[in-house]
Amino acid sequence: MAALIAALAVLVIPIHSLIELKTFDFSTMKFDWVTNPRDHLVPVDPEYNNFNVLLDGHAHTTVSDGRLTPEQLVEYSIAQGFNAVIVTDHNTVAGGLRAESYAKRKYPGRFVVVPGMEYSNCRIHMNFIDLNTTVSVGNKAFPSDDNIKQAIAKVHELGGLVIVHELGGLVIVNHIPWSNHSQDRIQAPRLVNHPSIQSLVDWGVDGFEIANQGTFDLPTYQYMLAQRTEIRRNTVDPPAPLIFMTGSDVHTPGSAYAWTVLRAANLTKEAIVKEIRHARTSFLFDPTGNRANGRPNYSARYLALAPLSELAQYFESFVDRYEGQYSFHGSHCRQGIVDVHGQSVGYFIMYFIVAAALFELLYKLPSFLWLHARRLYSRGVRREVIPC
Repeated sequence: MAALIAALAVLVIPIHSLIELKTFDFSTMKFDWVTNPRDHLVPVDPEYNNFNVLLDGHAHTTVSDGRLTPEQLVEYSIAQGFNAVIVTDHNTVAGGLRAESYAKRKYPGRFVVVPGMEYSNCRIHMNFIDLNTTVSVGNKAFPSDDNIKQAIAKVHELGGLVIVHELGGLVIVNHIPWSNHSQDRIQAPRLVNHPSIQSLVDWGVDGFEIANQGTFDLPTYQYMLAQRTEIRRNTVDPPAPLIFMTGSDVHTPGSAYAWTVLRAANLTKEAIVKEIRHARTSFLFDPTGNRANGRPNYSARYLALAPLSELAQYFESFVDRYEGQYSFHGSHCRQGIVDVHGQSVGYFIMYFIVAAALFELLYKLPSFLWLHARRLYSRGVRREVIPC
């Protein structure tokens, strides 16, 4: 039995480690509901009550680490009440360009995709908005301050919108609470040495994401309000304040919490980017999230391999590995921590010995009782045949 358990562990642990076992299959998921946030939400800034654009400023697809294809993301965004989305896959603009092509073909004049990318590493995540090409300048696992400045400057040189005095992409700093949150056993910020808000403003960023999923970044929001009349970005004419943005940061389809709202001249990419560029944005925010969500089917692969995976997880429970945040550059942001639970291993051995003893006892007990019963019967028979 010991050999069998050892062989089983050697077999199932590699299966669990090497195979990405996804519980659900999103490829056939249908987005057949409609959310209308206007029914119960109003903009934080009442001046924007007559908005005509509901924008998701941060979304991912299967081109990076999302579960929805670019085409599915468009359908999902429509179901969630958006009529525009900025697609920001990690370190690539390919998903945004593919989603834009799909939206133009299927929903011309009804839904707008703005291509972008999320500059992602171990120091900071930033959305680069309105790009037609991936920006890799200054992007490595641990960029220096100068690397980040180079990336910001490059985005401002590029962009998909060509208007006098308004050439270049936009840079939005993402989810500061998430970036600075202490991670698990490591008890250190998820991202290493995240730049301060003031440093980022000095380096030329255009704005900040003040709502990411269900998290509202109150400190950053308060900072931006306090500096709204003081800080002016010179990347736009006339100079404009910092941009308020929100994003679902959708990887796996779930609830929507925030919608960036605009009053654009029309429903086109050019008109939407112009409003964002001039910091004419507000937002709707619902911390409970909407409840209109479809349900994906279980993956056939998951159902087939789940028993082995669960068994592998049991054996892996003897060791905890904390690798820190993934860098999106093929590594992790901090040195891993490995905790071997010696007591658990000792108890497992004890339980195994007890189980083996009980097994032997239960296995031999019927035979013992049967032999004992036969002896008693034989003695009884012999007594009956002895003459008086």
